Amino acid sequence: MPLTRRLWLWRHGFLSSADVLYDLDETNYHRYLSSYQRERAAWLNGERSVAFDNKLLFHWMTEPFDDQRVETYGLLRNGRFHDLRLLRSNSEVSDTADAAEWVTERLREDGMLVLKPVTGGGGKDVRLCTYSDGRYFVNNEDHSQETFTDLVAGLDEYLVTERVEQTAYADELYPDAANTLRVLTIYDDEADEPYLAGVVHRIGTDRSAPLDNLVRGGVVADVDRETGKLGEAVRYLGAKEPVRYENHPDTGAQIIGTTVPGWAAIREQLLEMAATFSHAPYIGWDIIVTNDGEFTVIEGNNCSGVRVFQVHEPLLDDPRVRRFYERHGIIPSE
Repeated sequence: MPLTRRLWLWRHGFLSSADVLYDLDETNYHRYLSSYQRERAAWLNGERSVAFDNKLLFHWMTEPFDDQRVETYGLLRNGRFHDLRLLRSNSEVSDTADAAEWVTERLREDGMLVLKPVTGGGGKDVRLCTYSDGRYFVNNEDHSQETFTDLVAGLDEYLVTERVEQTAYADELYPDAANTLRVLTIYDDEADEPYLAGVVHRIGTDRSAPLDNLVRGGVVADVDRETGKLGEAVRYLGAKEPVRYENHPDTGAQIIGTTVPGWAAIREQLLEMAATFSHAPYIGWDIIVTNDGEFTVIEGNNCSGVRVFQVHEPLLDDPRVRRFYERHGIIPSE
C-alpha cells in the first residue's frame, strides 16, 4: 500500500485493513466507525466494563438468566480446581480438587469440555476438549492422558465449562465448530430501551475449526435484525479483498436465506437481558442457538469488534447508532 494512502487512512482513524474491508474514500469514510473510534468506545460502560472483560464476573452478573448461561463448573488456579457451583448452594467454602485430576475425570464422563481464560477474547487460548476411545483431543489435536494432564496442570486462571451443543441448522452450516451469533445491543437513553445495533452469524471453516472467528479464517454472514434471515457471508484473509459466499466454502450448505429458528423469541430475550443491564449500554453478545427460540450466552464483550458488522454495512448508516456515538462523544456531531 502506498505510504500516501496509509497516511490518509491513519489521518481518518483507520487501520490499513479497513481499506480492504470497506473500500474507503472521501465520500464514505464518515459512514464507518473508525478503528480509533472503536477503541474509544471501550469506556462506554464505565466501571462496569470489568464485568465483560472478566468471564467469571460476567458469569456471576448473568445469574438472573440462568437458562441462558453456559454451565460453568469451576476455576483452574495454581493447580487446583475451585468448584464454583457450590457458591450457588450458599455454601460458605467452595470445595477444591487437583485440577488435572478433576478435569480428566469430568471429561471422561461428559466427553466434551471447554477450558477458556478468565480474560481475553477472539478465541485466543481457548481449549476445546473431547474424549473418545481412550484418547484426549484438544482443539482437534491428539493427546495421551499424560500429555493432556500436563497441559491442564499448566493452565492458570481458566474456567471449566460445558461445551454447548448447537441446534441442527448451525450444524448443517458447518459441524466442526460452534457457530455463534454476535449481537451488538445499545441502550437508548432517550427512548429508555435497548435495541439491536447489529447482528452477524459467524460460521467456522476448515481453516478456522474448531473456532468460528473471522480473524482465524471463519466466515461471517449478515443477519436481518427483524427476520433473522442470513445474507451473504464474507471471509477476510489479510491483504486480499474479502471473498463473498452464498454457500459455505467447505460444506456447500446454503447460507443466504437460512433463517435462525425462533429468531423473534431470541431477539426478545436478548433485549430483556440488555434492559436489565441498562447501566452497561454497549454490549456485544456471543450466543449459540441451542433450539428453536432458545440460546446460550457464551460470553459478553465490553468493546465489540465492528469489522464483522461493517464489512456488510456501515454502522453509522443507522441514525440511532450514530446518535448514540455522538451523544457519548465517540464521533463528532454532524
